[in-house]
Amino acid sequence: MSYIDVEYYIETIKHPEEIAEKMAGIQSIGIQKNINKKVRKKLEKYSAIIKKIKLTGYKNKYELPTRVKNGKRVNCASVILSFPVRNFGGNIAQFLTTVAGEIFDLKELTALKVLDIKFTLDFIKFFKGPKFGLEGTRDIINAKRRPLFGAIIKPCVGLTAKEIAELAFNVALAGADFIKDDELLGDVSYNTIKQRAKAVSSGLKKAYEKTGKITMYAFNITDYPDKIFLLHDTVKKYGGKAIMYNVLAGGFPLLKKLAEYTELPIHCHRDFSVAILRSEYIGLTSNLFTKLVRICGGDMIQCGGIESSLYEKDEEVLKNFSACTEKLWHIKKALPVSSGGEWAGKLPVNLRKIKNSDFLFLCGSGIFDHPDGPFAGMKSIISAYRAIKKGIKLENFDCNALKKAIEYFGEVIY
Repeated sequence: MSYIDVEYYIETIKHPEEIAEKMAGIQSIGIQKNINKKVRKKLEKYSAIIKKIKLTGYKNKYELPTRVKNGKRVNCASVILSFPVRNFGGNIAQFLTTVAGEIFDLKELTALKVLDIKFTLDFIKFFKGPKFGLEGTRDIINAKRRPLFGAIIKPCVGLTAKEIAELAFNVALAGADFIKDDELLGDVSYNTIKQRAKAVSSGLKKAYEKTGKITMYAFNITDYPDKIFLLHDTVKKYGGKAIMYNVLAGGFPLLKKLAEYTELPIHCHRDFSVAILRSEYIGLTSNLFTKLVRICGGDMIQCGGIESSLYEKDEEVLKNFSACTEKLWHIKKALPVSSGGEWAGKLPVNLRKIKNSDFLFLCGSGIFDHPDGPFAGMKSIISAYRAIKKGIKLENFDCNALKKAIEYFGEVIY
């Protein structure tokens, strides 16, 4: 019988062994004490096992709200619990309920973070992962052996389908590999997915006829389960080449079903999820979240950004990148996305720290806030990469769009 090991960081007013026993009981058979021998024997194969407990220190501060009065010393510990796969099988909702469920309600815990999960083949076999992934996405837009360069439409909301199509057309003319809706724009009355898919796809076709360059656009179809597949079909019908999904807002089970159904790559946004990722004292780690998105079928996964405007340190972002591409049996590699306050002048540090070209460099304001407009904004990104490949400092490269970007956005980060 297969078990999955889940590593937690806990802070508790109880002895770690006592609270680990309670965690194991609550998240498996529901009770550990006062069970007769016959029933205990029957339930043994469904019980979580305490695999490891390591006391790591002490503190006097409660990091989470609790009805327990202040003053009791807090024990800090690492705990590994093993859960039988038979308890949840391939049901991702039940799996998450098991490994990150009611234990977060325990008043004795003043911090609880799910650090990592050691997946097994017996569990992973229930998942198909990305249908396209890193290589499939490259194939669609015919971009090999280099980073992909993309744009997030700004302003976020309020534009008509025709206005977004015009922005997308100009960015595509400048050489964009990828463009996407902002996560705040869905299927809305003033700009429906149908209107947007028709207008944008038509504009990108015109750009392709001028340049011979394929540009992928991801339409945000996050919605109710009974509607999301219809929106996918609409995008496909009108020539769209990708869809976007806000993972935690929409749900992991729906992502898994969408990935099995889709004929288009899924760009996965992590908005809302950061509410459970950011604190070191509660929730999940971001790299674990990234793994779960990949397993459930995310083809492109937003990972935070190198030297970005977001909260994560670069080391954490790089862990998310690794979660997209590490070996995981039959699960394809997902395309990591570096995004969050990026612009041309941050491409050098991205390449230096990521140490490979298997990522999407995605910019919003770094393109659409360019003084000379979005065409110049996208051109500054492409020119930055050409300068790097030629070994020329970005400040010295002969491209007016890049020079203007540096004047406007600030110093280049190498």
